[in-house]
Amino acid sequence: MLKFIKKNSQAQILILDKLDKNFKPKRIFFLLANKKVIRGNHAHKKCTQAFFSVKGSFLIECISPGGKIKKIIVKPEQKIIVIKPLTWVKVHLSKNDICGVICDRYYEKRDYIHDVKKFNEIKNKI
Repeated sequence: MLKFIKKNSQAQILILDKLDKNFKPKRIFFLLANKKVIRGNHAHKKCTQAFFSVKGSFLIECISPGGKIKKIIVKPEQKIIVIKPLTWVKVHLSKNDICGVICDRYYEKRDYIHDVKKFNEIKNKI
């Protein structure tokens, strides 16, 4: 669960609480956009990721293993968006957006699929 608590006009608290007990976080990182940018543009073989907005609204564009394209708008104070492995992901950020990502695996270079042709070969075998 993602929850913003505004105590006063000076500060807010962002709470990540009651995460799915089957999802055990191993790594958390943040994408901070200094300008309009596309991040991600890859898939993971084994890693499940959960996306949330710390600041701003942004688009996540996904291609599932079955080839279905899904576009998701992520906004502050919204549910966490969970992306399963073998999903091609592009994150479209605007200036000053901050995207938080929680992963169920530590960083492993070999888990990344950066070549969309290779991704298509893998997903076509499923």
